[in-house]
Amino acid sequence: MRIAYFTDTYLPNNDGVVACLLNYRKGLEKRGHEVFILTPGTKKQKQENKDKHVYYFTSASFKPYPDYRLALFPFRSARKLLKEMNVDLIHSHGIATTGLAAIDCAKNLKIPMIASFHTMVPSATHYLTDRADMQKFLEDVSWKYLRWYYKFFKRVLVPSNFTKKILEKKGITNTNVMPAGINYRFYSGGDGEWIRKRYRLGKKKIVLHVGRVVKEKNLELLITEAQSIINKKPNVIFIIVGKGPAEEYYKNLVALKGLEEYFIFTGFVPKKELPDYYDVADAFAFPSYFDTQGLVALEAMAAGLPVVAPEHSGSSDFVKDMETGYLFKEEVDFREKLLLILENGKKMEKNCKEVARKYDSEKKVDELLEFYKKIVKE
Repeated sequence: MRIAYFTDTYLPNNDGVVACLLNYRKGLEKRGHEVFILTPGTKKQKQENKDKHVYYFTSASFKPYPDYRLALFPFRSARKLLKEMNVDLIHSHGIATTGLAAIDCAKNLKIPMIASFHTMVPSATHYLTDRADMQKFLEDVSWKYLRWYYKFFKRVLVPSNFTKKILEKKGITNTNVMPAGINYRFYSGGDGEWIRKRYRLGKKKIVLHVGRVVKEKNLELLITEAQSIINKKPNVIFIIVGKGPAEEYYKNLVALKGLEEYFIFTGFVPKKELPDYYDVADAFAFPSYFDTQGLVALEAMAAGLPVVAPEHSGSSDFVKDMETGYLFKEEVDFREKLLLILENGKKMEKNCKEVARKYDSEKKVDELLEFYKKIVKE
């Protein structure tokens, strides 16, 4: 089978969508199928690209978040490419112009198509305006656009039951729950002792967060509640792994609260080192309401690391109270749940690994492939 992935984000970006695509592509190619990636890129990426299965559209930077780009009029080139590729199925992973090109190709070339809903875009309107009233207006406009966009697809894959319920409430009902997977073996094999030595952490308890450093990840909650955690656990340290446009904002917030000695911002960390960070930590803080699944939380659990996440979030599908971590309802609750994990998190290690193993990418690729075959047959 030959599948075309249309996506608004791909390498060199490093986010949950890209991780999902890479896992799918690797697994499908391992099974003898071909995956073509069509995505926005820079002139340099187009010139230096040596991957014959990746095509970068001419694009412009999205100014509020320069790491992301918008394809410029990709329709004609996309149709030409897909004719040459002779694909059996189109799978759109984006909603911007690249996603519109997916619809255009499917209609004109009579190719079956499905989509995935990865990102709660209506909750990211703060990139466009600081005004609360305008944010609400843009959120409403976003949902109207998404209802219009996804009606063109036979099925829309969503990564969690939580996300499915939200979309159904918003009028998007053609959904199937299909969680993305992780490389269980990779993330369960870390050894983080070198991290303790590098940062001279000694026997300190470590609260870890991994992900893009952006405001929608709600790291402000972790920083706000840190002092209360320190009051009860003076030997605690908070490690923030990742980079993003809100990095300086959060560093300044930490400084404003006088907590610099308790926080470590690592910046970008190579993927090969992530299992070691998960291994060395005692608790994984994931305060994001934004994520539709939360792959980093599953990666943490693969290392036996229990997670604290919001009750109303994509992670609620696999984070279970007193089994693989805790779900919190309010801010104070978040603090108390982290303290509980710092006390007894080791008892949850086995459960965390067992649950994470169910999300191994090998199993998820098999499920996805069966779904593809069904769509093409229909």
